[in-house]
Amino acid sequence: MKTVNIVGAGLGGLVAAINLAREGYRVLVQDREEAIGGSKKYHPSIHSTPLQPEETWEYIGIDLSEHFVRTDQYPAMYYNQRRLKMPAYVDNLAVYNVERGSRPTSIDNRLFALAVKEGVEFEFKKELGPDSLKALAPGSIVATGLYREMYQDMGIASAPVYGVMALAKKEAGKAGGAIYMGGFSVDYAYSAWMNNLIYVLLFSRRPIKDREVEGFKKVIKKVEGFSSDKWLRVDPGLFPRQCGLFWEDKILAGTLAGMIEPFWGYGVVGALISGKIAALAVTDPKKAEAEFARFNGGFARKLARKEKMDAMPFRKQFLRLAILKARFDCWRRPQLKNAAKDPVVWFR
Repeated sequence: MKTVNIVGAGLGGLVAAINLAREGYRVLVQDREEAIGGSKKYHPSIHSTPLQPEETWEYIGIDLSEHFVRTDQYPAMYYNQRRLKMPAYVDNLAVYNVERGSRPTSIDNRLFALAVKEGVEFEFKKELGPDSLKALAPGSIVATGLYREMYQDMGIASAPVYGVMALAKKEAGKAGGAIYMGGFSVDYAYSAWMNNLIYVLLFSRRPIKDREVEGFKKVIKKVEGFSSDKWLRVDPGLFPRQCGLFWEDKILAGTLAGMIEPFWGYGVVGALISGKIAALAVTDPKKAEAEFARFNGGFARKLARKEKMDAMPFRKQFLRLAILKARFDCWRRPQLKNAAKDPVVWFR
Protein backbone atom coordinates (compact mmCIF):
# COMPACT_ATOMS: atom_id res chain seq x y z
CA MET A 1 0.00 0.00 0.00
CA LYS A 2 1.49 3.36 -1.05
CA THR A 3 1.84 6.02 1.64
CA VAL A 4 1.07 9.69 0.99
CA ASN A 5 2.38 12.28 3.45
CA ILE A 6 0.32 15.43 3.99
CA VAL A 7 1.74 18.41 5.84
CA GLY A 8 -0.99 20.54 7.41
CA ALA A 9 -4.21 19.39 9.09
CA GLY A 10 -6.28 22.31 7.84
CA LEU A 11 -9.19 22.15 5.41
CA GLY A 12 -7.18 21.42 2.26
CA GLY A 13 -5.03 18.77 3.93
CA LEU A 14 -7.99 17.00 5.53
CA VAL A 15 -10.08 16.88 2.34
CA ALA A 16 -7.07 15.50 0.45
CA ALA A 17 -6.50 12.90 3.19
CA ILE A 18 -10.10 11.69 3.17
CA ASN A 19 -10.20 11.35 -0.61
CA LEU A 20 -6.88 9.51 -0.81
CA ALA A 21 -7.80 7.13 2.02
CA ARG A 22 -10.96 6.26 0.13
CA GLU A 23 -8.77 5.47 -2.89
CA GLY A 24 -6.89 2.91 -0.84
CA TYR A 25 -3.77 4.89 0.10
CA ARG A 26 -2.15 4.90 3.52
CA VAL A 27 -2.27 8.56 4.51
CA LEU A 28 -0.18 10.25 7.20
CA VAL A 29 -1.07 13.84 8.13
CA GLN A 30 1.49 15.88 10.07
CA ASP A 31 0.77 19.20 11.77
CA ARG A 32 2.79 21.51 13.99
CA GLU A 33 -0.07 22.19 16.41
CA GLU A 34 -0.85 20.01 19.44
CA ALA A 35 -4.21 18.83 18.11
CA ILE A 36 -6.77 19.40 15.39
CA GLY A 37 -8.21 22.89 14.92
CA GLY A 38 -5.19 25.08 14.20
CA SER A 39 -3.63 27.57 16.55
CA LYS A 40 -5.53 28.05 19.82
CA LYS A 41 -4.26 31.61 19.73
CA TYR A 42 -6.48 32.44 16.75
CA HIS A 43 -9.35 29.95 17.03
CA PRO A 44 -12.23 29.41 17.45
CA SER A 45 -13.19 31.79 14.66
CA ILE A 46 -16.18 32.33 12.40
CA HIS A 47 -15.82 32.87 8.66
CA SER A 48 -18.30 34.07 6.04
CA THR A 49 -18.11 32.89 2.44
CA PRO A 50 -20.13 32.75 -0.78
CA LEU A 51 -20.98 29.14 -1.50
CA GLN A 52 -23.00 26.82 -3.70
CA PRO A 53 -23.39 23.96 -1.24
CA GLU A 54 -24.63 21.05 -3.34
CA GLU A 55 -22.12 21.57 -6.15
CA THR A 56 -19.26 21.96 -3.67
CA TRP A 57 -20.13 18.82 -1.67
CA GLU A 58 -20.46 16.82 -4.88
CA TYR A 59 -17.08 18.05 -6.11
CA ILE A 60 -15.11 17.29 -2.94
CA GLY A 61 -17.05 14.10 -2.16
CA ILE A 62 -17.94 15.22 1.37
CA ASP A 63 -21.24 16.64 2.62
CA LEU A 64 -20.51 19.49 5.03
CA SER A 65 -23.96 21.07 4.94
CA GLU A 66 -24.49 20.86 8.71
CA HIS A 67 -21.45 23.08 9.32
CA PHE A 68 -22.23 25.83 6.77
CA VAL A 69 -25.18 27.92 7.92
CA ARG A 70 -26.75 30.40 5.53
CA THR A 71 -26.77 33.89 7.00
CA ASP A 72 -30.13 35.48 7.77
CA GLN A 73 -29.40 38.08 5.11
CA TYR A 74 -26.57 39.02 2.80
CA PRO A 75 -24.03 40.69 5.11
CA ALA A 76 -24.77 44.36 5.63
CA MET A 77 -22.04 46.55 4.14
CA TYR A 78 -20.90 49.77 5.81
CA TYR A 79 -18.63 52.63 4.93
CA ASN A 80 -17.51 53.62 8.42
CA GLN A 81 -20.83 53.92 10.26
CA ARG A 82 -22.99 54.47 7.19
CA ARG A 83 -24.79 51.47 5.75
CA LEU A 84 -24.50 51.19 1.99
CA LYS A 85 -27.50 50.32 -0.15
CA MET A 86 -26.51 47.38 -2.35
CA PRO A 87 -27.64 46.57 -5.92
CA ALA A 88 -30.95 44.70 -6.21
CA TYR A 89 -29.29 41.47 -7.39
CA VAL A 90 -27.70 41.04 -3.96
CA ASP A 91 -31.07 39.64 -2.86
CA ASN A 92 -30.28 36.58 -4.99
CA LEU A 93 -26.86 35.95 -3.45
CA ALA A 94 -26.18 33.69 -0.50
CA VAL A 95 -23.43 33.78 2.11
CA TYR A 96 -22.71 31.02 4.62
CA ASN A 97 -20.93 31.06 7.96
CA VAL A 98 -18.66 28.29 9.16
CA GLU A 99 -16.74 27.78 12.40
CA ARG A 100 -13.02 26.95 12.48
CA GLY A 101 -11.09 25.60 15.45
CA SER A 102 -11.24 22.69 17.88
CA ARG A 103 -14.79 22.99 19.27
CA PRO A 104 -17.21 20.14 18.47
CA THR A 105 -19.17 22.54 16.25
CA SER A 106 -16.17 23.32 14.01
CA ILE A 107 -15.67 22.09 10.46
CA ASP A 108 -12.15 21.03 11.45
CA ASN A 109 -13.50 18.51 13.95
CA ARG A 110 -16.00 17.17 11.43
CA LEU A 111 -13.30 16.57 8.80
CA PHE A 112 -10.94 15.11 11.41
CA ALA A 113 -13.58 12.59 12.50
CA LEU A 114 -14.22 11.59 8.89
CA ALA A 115 -10.49 11.21 8.25
CA VAL A 116 -10.00 9.00 11.32
CA LYS A 117 -12.97 6.89 10.22
CA GLU A 118 -11.30 6.39 6.83
CA GLY A 119 -8.10 5.23 8.51
CA VAL A 120 -5.99 8.39 8.13
CA GLU A 121 -3.09 8.57 10.60
CA PHE A 122 -2.05 11.79 12.36
CA GLU A 123 1.14 13.13 13.93
CA PHE A 124 0.82 16.41 15.84
CA LYS A 125 3.55 18.69 17.20
CA LYS A 126 5.53 17.96 14.04
CA GLU A 127 7.47 21.07 12.97
CA LEU A 128 8.66 21.15 9.36
CA GLY A 129 11.79 23.11 8.43
CA PRO A 130 13.44 23.73 5.03
CA ASP A 131 15.54 20.55 5.15
CA SER A 132 12.68 18.25 6.17
CA LEU A 133 10.48 19.94 3.54
CA LYS A 134 12.89 18.97 0.78
CA ALA A 135 13.23 15.49 2.28
CA LEU A 136 9.52 14.76 1.89
CA ALA A 137 8.78 11.96 -0.53
CA PRO A 138 7.77 12.95 -4.08
CA GLY A 139 4.01 13.34 -4.29
CA SER A 140 3.67 14.56 -0.71
CA ILE A 141 1.03 17.28 -0.19
CA VAL A 142 1.86 20.55 1.56
CA ALA A 143 -1.15 22.53 2.83
CA THR A 144 0.09 24.87 5.56
CA GLY A 145 -2.05 27.97 4.94
CA LEU A 146 -0.79 31.52 5.36
CA TYR A 147 2.26 30.69 7.48
CA ARG A 148 5.12 32.95 6.43
CA GLU A 149 7.88 30.34 6.70
CA MET A 150 6.54 28.04 4.00
CA TYR A 151 6.19 30.79 1.40
CA GLN A 152 9.74 31.88 2.10
CA ASP A 153 11.17 28.35 2.11
CA MET A 154 9.49 27.55 -1.20
CA GLY A 155 10.14 30.92 -2.85
CA ILE A 156 6.44 31.47 -3.57
CA ALA A 157 5.60 35.06 -4.55
CA SER A 158 3.58 36.61 -1.75
CA ALA A 159 2.77 39.79 0.13
CA PRO A 160 2.30 40.48 3.86
CA VAL A 161 -1.16 40.42 5.40
CA TYR A 162 -1.99 41.88 8.81
CA GLY A 163 -4.91 41.44 11.15
CA VAL A 164 -6.52 42.41 14.45
CA MET A 165 -9.25 40.14 15.85
CA ALA A 166 -11.66 39.72 18.74
CA LEU A 167 -14.08 37.04 19.87
CA ALA A 168 -17.07 37.19 22.20
CA LYS A 169 -20.18 35.23 23.14
CA LYS A 170 -23.37 36.04 21.25
CA GLU A 171 -26.65 34.39 22.09
CA ALA A 172 -29.03 36.01 19.62
CA GLY A 173 -29.31 35.20 15.93
CA LYS A 174 -28.76 32.06 13.89
CA ALA A 175 -25.98 33.27 11.59
CA GLY A 176 -25.14 36.67 10.22
CA GLY A 177 -22.50 39.29 9.76
CA ALA A 178 -21.45 42.65 8.38
CA ILE A 179 -18.66 44.08 6.23
CA TYR A 180 -16.95 47.37 7.11
CA MET A 181 -14.91 49.56 4.79
CA GLY A 182 -13.29 52.82 5.73
CA GLY A 183 -10.06 54.60 6.52
CA PHE A 184 -8.94 51.89 8.93
CA SER A 185 -7.83 49.37 6.26
CA VAL A 186 -6.81 49.08 2.62
CA ASP A 187 -9.02 45.98 2.66
CA TYR A 188 -11.95 45.75 5.08
CA ALA A 189 -13.17 44.39 8.40
CA TYR A 190 -16.03 42.02 9.10
CA SER A 191 -18.12 40.52 11.83
CA ALA A 192 -19.60 37.02 11.68
CA TRP A 193 -21.65 35.08 14.19
CA MET A 194 -23.00 31.58 14.70
CA ASN A 195 -22.88 28.82 17.34
CA ASN A 196 -23.22 31.45 20.12
CA LEU A 197 -20.00 33.22 19.08
CA ILE A 198 -19.30 36.49 17.32
CA TYR A 199 -15.94 36.92 15.61
CA VAL A 200 -14.56 40.24 14.40
CA LEU A 201 -11.55 40.63 12.11
CA LEU A 202 -9.90 43.77 10.77
CA PHE A 203 -7.37 42.82 8.13
CA SER A 204 -5.22 44.63 5.62
CA ARG A 205 -2.45 44.02 3.13
CA ARG A 206 -0.71 47.01 4.71
CA PRO A 207 0.37 47.42 8.35
CA ILE A 208 -2.52 48.46 10.60
CA LYS A 209 -1.78 51.43 12.83
CA ASP A 210 -3.05 51.69 16.41
CA ARG A 211 -5.18 54.71 15.53
CA GLU A 212 -6.82 52.71 12.74
CA VAL A 213 -7.64 49.92 15.18
CA GLU A 214 -9.16 52.41 17.60
CA GLY A 215 -11.15 53.99 14.77
CA PHE A 216 -12.61 50.65 13.79
CA LYS A 217 -13.46 49.77 17.39
CA LYS A 218 -15.55 52.95 17.58
CA VAL A 219 -17.33 52.09 14.33
CA ILE A 220 -18.31 48.55 15.29
CA LYS A 221 -19.37 49.62 18.77
CA LYS A 222 -21.58 52.29 17.26
CA VAL A 223 -23.11 50.00 14.63
CA GLU A 224 -23.35 46.65 16.44
CA GLY A 225 -22.70 47.50 20.08
CA PHE A 226 -19.67 45.21 19.96
CA SER A 227 -16.82 45.80 22.39
CA SER A 228 -14.07 43.62 23.81
CA ASP A 229 -11.04 44.03 26.01
CA LYS A 230 -9.31 41.09 24.31
CA TRP A 231 -8.36 42.41 20.88
CA LEU A 232 -5.42 40.46 19.47
CA ARG A 233 -2.96 41.41 16.75
CA VAL A 234 -2.46 38.51 14.38
CA ASP A 235 1.15 37.65 13.59
CA PRO A 236 1.75 38.91 10.03
CA GLY A 237 1.28 36.16 7.47
CA LEU A 238 1.81 36.03 3.74
CA PHE A 239 -0.85 36.27 1.05
CA PRO A 240 -0.11 34.43 -2.23
CA ARG A 241 0.60 36.44 -5.37
CA GLN A 242 0.76 33.40 -7.63
CA CYS A 243 -0.98 30.06 -8.16
CA GLY A 244 0.68 26.71 -8.51
CA LEU A 245 -0.28 23.09 -7.97
CA PHE A 246 3.29 21.80 -7.72
CA TRP A 247 6.51 22.83 -5.98
CA GLU A 248 9.38 20.72 -7.27
CA ASP A 249 8.03 17.17 -6.84
CA LYS A 250 5.56 18.12 -4.07
CA ILE A 251 1.85 18.97 -4.38
CA LEU A 252 0.44 22.19 -2.93
CA ALA A 253 -3.05 22.78 -1.53
CA GLY A 254 -5.03 25.62 0.01
CA THR A 255 -3.76 29.18 0.13
CA LEU A 256 -0.20 27.94 -0.34
CA ALA A 257 -1.31 26.91 -3.84
CA GLY A 258 -3.01 30.27 -4.38
CA MET A 259 -6.53 28.85 -3.98
CA ILE A 260 -7.93 32.00 -2.45
CA GLU A 261 -10.17 34.70 -3.91
CA PRO A 262 -7.62 37.51 -4.42
CA PHE A 263 -9.92 40.55 -4.19
CA TRP A 264 -11.89 39.87 -1.00
CA GLY A 265 -9.62 37.20 0.45
CA TYR A 266 -12.20 34.40 0.76
CA GLY A 267 -10.30 31.15 1.32
CA VAL A 268 -12.54 28.49 2.89
CA VAL A 269 -14.15 27.16 -0.29
CA GLY A 270 -10.88 27.36 -2.19
CA ALA A 271 -9.17 25.28 0.49
CA LEU A 272 -11.85 22.58 0.34
CA ILE A 273 -11.76 22.34 -3.44
CA SER A 274 -7.96 22.42 -3.54
CA GLY A 275 -7.88 19.41 -1.21
CA LYS A 276 -9.80 17.41 -3.79
CA ILE A 277 -7.50 18.62 -6.57
CA ALA A 278 -4.40 17.78 -4.51
CA ALA A 279 -5.68 14.24 -4.00
CA LEU A 280 -6.34 14.01 -7.74
CA ALA A 281 -2.75 15.15 -8.37
CA VAL A 282 -1.58 11.93 -6.68
CA THR A 283 -3.72 9.67 -8.87
CA ASP A 284 -3.94 11.65 -12.13
CA PRO A 285 -1.54 14.65 -12.28
CA LYS A 286 -2.56 15.81 -15.76
CA LYS A 287 -6.26 15.89 -14.91
CA ALA A 288 -5.45 17.67 -11.65
CA GLU A 289 -3.48 20.36 -13.51
CA ALA A 290 -6.43 20.92 -15.84
CA GLU A 291 -8.82 21.23 -12.89
CA PHE A 292 -6.47 23.59 -11.06
CA ALA A 293 -6.26 25.83 -14.13
CA ARG A 294 -10.05 25.78 -14.51
CA PHE A 295 -10.55 27.12 -11.00
CA ASN A 296 -7.75 29.68 -11.01
CA GLY A 297 -7.92 31.12 -14.51
CA GLY A 298 -8.72 34.64 -13.34
CA PHE A 299 -6.46 34.86 -10.29
CA ALA A 300 -3.74 37.06 -11.81
CA ARG A 301 -6.27 39.40 -13.40
CA LYS A 302 -8.26 39.85 -10.21
CA LEU A 303 -5.15 40.34 -8.08
CA ALA A 304 -3.80 42.97 -10.48
CA ARG A 305 -7.12 44.83 -10.31
CA LYS A 306 -7.09 44.69 -6.52
CA GLU A 307 -3.50 45.97 -6.23
CA LYS A 308 -4.18 48.73 -8.75
CA MET A 309 -7.17 49.88 -6.72
CA ASP A 310 -5.15 49.76 -3.48
CA ALA A 311 -2.60 52.14 -5.00
CA MET A 312 -5.24 54.71 -5.94
CA PRO A 313 -6.04 57.72 -3.79
CA PHE A 314 -9.70 57.72 -2.73
CA ARG A 315 -9.84 53.96 -3.52
CA LYS A 316 -12.82 53.26 -1.24
CA GLN A 317 -14.75 56.11 -2.84
CA PHE A 318 -14.27 54.40 -6.21
CA LEU A 319 -15.72 51.22 -4.75
CA ARG A 320 -18.72 53.13 -3.44
CA LEU A 321 -19.20 54.64 -6.91
CA ALA A 322 -19.05 51.15 -8.41
CA ILE A 323 -21.84 50.04 -6.05
CA LEU A 324 -23.87 53.12 -7.01
CA LYS A 325 -23.37 52.35 -10.70
CA ALA A 326 -24.51 48.75 -10.16
CA ARG A 327 -27.67 50.03 -8.44
CA PHE A 328 -28.33 52.36 -11.37
CA ASP A 329 -27.79 49.53 -13.85
CA CYS A 330 -30.36 47.41 -12.01
CA TRP A 331 -32.85 50.28 -12.13
CA ARG A 332 -32.20 50.90 -15.84
CA ARG A 333 -32.25 47.19 -16.73
CA PRO A 334 -34.62 45.38 -14.32
CA GLN A 335 -33.66 41.98 -15.77
CA LEU A 336 -30.29 42.32 -14.02
CA LYS A 337 -32.01 41.90 -10.66
CA ASN A 338 -32.54 38.21 -11.36
CA ALA A 339 -29.42 37.65 -13.44
CA ALA A 340 -26.93 37.10 -10.63
CA LYS A 341 -26.44 33.73 -9.00
CA ASP A 342 -23.75 32.18 -6.84
CA PRO A 343 -21.09 30.64 -9.10
CA VAL A 344 -19.42 27.40 -8.08
CA VAL A 345 -16.06 28.84 -9.12
CA TRP A 346 -16.59 32.30 -7.71
CA PHE A 347 -12.86 32.79 -7.06
CA ARG A 348 -11.88 32.61 -10.73
